[in-house]
Amino acid sequence: MKRFILSVALLALFTAACDEATTDPTAQATDATSEATFKKSAAEGPKAQRASAYLQDVNDRLAASGAGFAVVRAELALSPEADPDQARLVFADDRTLRLSSRWVPGDPRRDADGGNLTYLSYQAFAVANGSIDSEPSVDASFDTWGSLRCGNLPLVKRADQGVFPSAVFVGGDPFVADVVTLGFLPGFFFDLVLGDGASTNVLGVTFTSVWGSFDGDGNFTPSDVDNNGRDDTALKEVWYNDDFTWNVDGVTSATTTDIETVAFHENGHALELGHFGAIVINTSSGKLQVSPRAAMNAIILGTRRLPLGTDNAAYCGNWAHWPN
Repeated sequence: MKRFILSVALLALFTAACDEATTDPTAQATDATSEATFKKSAAEGPKAQRASAYLQDVNDRLAASGAGFAVVRAELALSPEADPDQARLVFADDRTLRLSSRWVPGDPRRDADGGNLTYLSYQAFAVANGSIDSEPSVDASFDTWGSLRCGNLPLVKRADQGVFPSAVFVGGDPFVADVVTLGFLPGFFFDLVLGDGASTNVLGVTFTSVWGSFDGDGNFTPSDVDNNGRDDTALKEVWYNDDFTWNVDGVTSATTTDIETVAFHENGHALELGHFGAIVINTSSGKLQVSPRAAMNAIILGTRRLPLGTDNAAYCGNWAHWPN
């Protein structure tokens, strides 16, 4: 399949993003298979979803271009400072250990590197808070996932060639690698794409695009060429919110967040792990508690650079028999 490539100047990208800010990001989806959705914050309940008007527009443009993929969801890593709905005690109860899509080994549609999955950090946005090189922390998170003994998934880093790699901003060539870390972006882009308030409570987000086809009305039907009951992943794109204060020292507190901790979580999504663990508030202390504790809890509650039991089990369930 011919790749979808649309060159766009970075200045034009920022201008278009500002113009799109007038759209309603809370508009309701009418067709879950054709419109991009993302999980609301854990404060709004475990099953709640809403549509992103921005991502719907992205898919409309992909349909018009003849692209064979669509952006279908965004998985969020939430700050513990996210404003909760005080009327609820249970903020999330996600038990989805595996996402509904999966990479197809050797997939020619994405010029797959055999059974390898490739990843890339876009250098233009790799610096956090104006001075922190995030790339070693992101690389370390991939190394940790790739070192799990039960898995058989080679993760191969590709060098950035300077091509703008975003599918969400419909620019450049998003297929420079299977997983693209776009980098650290100003918080207003999170509000633009994910909805008002995202700039203050979303630390990171992983966008998933899957292969499929659009009909004449722009409705999208995902493909499953290997008949495994899961949609075929086309690409992943990871953002981090530069409005937060970041560090590479392993410190996660009310005032600063460890990059590798959030990268480990988001790259878990990139490797098809969902959120899991009940998140509740302790009525005596007023503090959040999770059960089970995991790197893939929806809210980041401290430094976590290594998998815990449920993380490991979920990863093994996905990759122990790859590429079969």
